[in-house]
Amino acid sequence: MGAFTSELTITHLSGNDQYGWRLWRLAEPLIYEVGCLGSGRVISVHKGFVTDGPSIPPLLWSILPVWGSWGRAGVIHDYLCCLIARNSPHPEAPTRDDADRIFLEAMEVLNVGRVQKHLLYWGVRVGTWWNVRTSMIDYNKGFAIGQTAVS
Repeated sequence: MGAFTSELTITHLSGNDQYGWRLWRLAEPLIYEVGCLGSGRVISVHKGFVTDGPSIPPLLWSILPVWGSWGRAGVIHDYLCCLIARNSPHPEAPTRDDADRIFLEAMEVLNVGRVQKHLLYWGVRVGTWWNVRTSMIDYNKGFAIGQTAVS
């Protein structure tokens, strides 16, 4: 099973008038190793990446808050979907299906409860089937493609 090799360190972007209360910026890189620790299949989300965490409809926030035990998995998923939307996918996730699969694997690594894990996973799957556009591409216009390289 995969492994996170760093902690999630984020800063709240409360100063952004339109979306700030929902946006967070990585203060340190977030690193996830796909498959298993030592696989060399690394996803490194760079410092400065902007995320809204797992995209959970407000109606469900009472049972699935945006920042729960699944937070790191949501950031990885946001990052992978952002790269796909920029037509520069990460080698581990060339498609949304792959990004969704990694999201599920990362939630398993984080020991997310069975019900929550499946609700979140099927939520992103529906988003993939309906071709829902990731807004993370709008908030991360300034980061260079070169920063997406595998570490």
